[in-house]
Amino acid sequence: MPQLFDFGRFRRLPKKKESDFMKRNNKLAKARFVIVLMALATLCVSAVAQENTTDYWVTKANDLRLNGSTDEAISAYDRALQIDPSNETVWTYKAQELAFSGRDEESLRAFEKALCILDDKLKLNPQDAKAWMKKGRALSSLGRQNESNLAHEMAVQIFNQSILEDPGNVSLWRNMAEALMNLGRWEEGLQALNKVTEIDPKNLDAWERKGEFLTLMSRTNESLQAFNRSLELIPENDTKERSLVWMAKAQSLSYVDRKEETLAALDKVTKLDPSFVVAWRTQGYLLADLGRQNESLAAYEEAIKIDPADARTWSEKGSQLVQLKRYNESLAAFERALELTPESGSKERAQIWISKGDALNKTGRPAEALAALQMSVDASEKALLSNANDTSVLELKGRALLKLGKYGDAIKAFEQAIETAMTGSYHAPTVWIGKGDALRAQFRNQEALEAYNQAILLSPIYSDAWAGRGEAQKSMGLVTEASGSFYLARKLGYQG
Repeated sequence: MPQLFDFGRFRRLPKKKESDFMKRNNKLAKARFVIVLMALATLCVSAVAQENTTDYWVTKANDLRLNGSTDEAISAYDRALQIDPSNETVWTYKAQELAFSGRDEESLRAFEKALCILDDKLKLNPQDAKAWMKKGRALSSLGRQNESNLAHEMAVQIFNQSILEDPGNVSLWRNMAEALMNLGRWEEGLQALNKVTEIDPKNLDAWERKGEFLTLMSRTNESLQAFNRSLELIPENDTKERSLVWMAKAQSLSYVDRKEETLAALDKVTKLDPSFVVAWRTQGYLLADLGRQNESLAAYEEAIKIDPADARTWSEKGSQLVQLKRYNESLAAFERALELTPESGSKERAQIWISKGDALNKTGRPAEALAALQMSVDASEKALLSNANDTSVLELKGRALLKLGKYGDAIKAFEQAIETAMTGSYHAPTVWIGKGDALRAQFRNQEALEAYNQAILLSPIYSDAWAGRGEAQKSMGLVTEASGSFYLARKLGYQG
């Protein structure tokens, strides 16, 4: 069972089905739809809040995260830390966002900073259960799982003692639920949340959190009931809050591939909040997955109407136009995305150039396609000048080199990405898949099989890891094993 951290109103989780690299890489942008509703610890700050407060910048950062603006969110957290440099919660938020964007080395430093602050707090007050819980989360993110478990156990012990003294304290039960679930004791954690709603049946935070946990426990119908109860507690005129709960319902439904119901939930989101760009983009992605390409394109058009300067939406629209074989229009969309992405945004430009290169290949313009892929490599190298250990950029570079047929260089890029990826990194499985693809292109099938196996060990949900594994096994004469791998790839949605 995955660990769940109370790090922001939304947390990204991997989608179940992706069929190729572009979908896999874009999931980290698109799948802000596949993100988890948190407890209402998100700071509620009025629109007129002054810009010199930590609360203002944290709230702004959370809004930026929700809309897919990762770099801007990190900058907002930096503004908050300028005001309050000893705020371990903000350091943790920033660390998570850095990890999400592939900046694993910076993420580790931010988690370590949070850990130092927490250690100082615990020296002053060893009975601070919340600090122990936060320490456990930071340690887990640093890959120090045994220490993390000890910290969470300490939090549980302190919460237990406090509950014995004050059994009706909702806050204690609520925090106990978090500590238990971070230890993987999901049933006990759920019981603690049930205790919260028993004491306070109108506790919106607990109902929302309950829905989230039940989703991750694969108890979909119960999670939907919890979210429905949340909706009953939210005033009709609070459309933003209602849209967030509907987004969480969409996530829960997507986990069990109830795609039509997922789309219906997303439709509710966009009706409640027509400016919710990520919801429109996600609709576009799911409609395309269902083969409803024209409707998909219409959803992307709605997103562009809301924010015509959003390069990501233009790029995703370009990919959808490729699926419709409207190649000239797709190339125009990619060009627009490049125009909207500043030269300083080298990572984003590297991604768009790969997409454009693929489109050019499909139009029978191989020379231009190769030039576009080389532009992607150049953009990646430019980005690496400022951060040589950016895992996501190294992965992009490896993929572009692979498509250029420079297999040895691609393997080097993927191996560097593997070295820099921190424990639990979003990119760790995909860089192993990339390495496997490059090795297989060199007919080094045994080594490729080992790479695919490593990717599957890290996360078994990637269809192209299973497909690559099958191809390697097939080349090695392992027909029965290959058949099993191909079967699992298809079950996960592989269409290659």
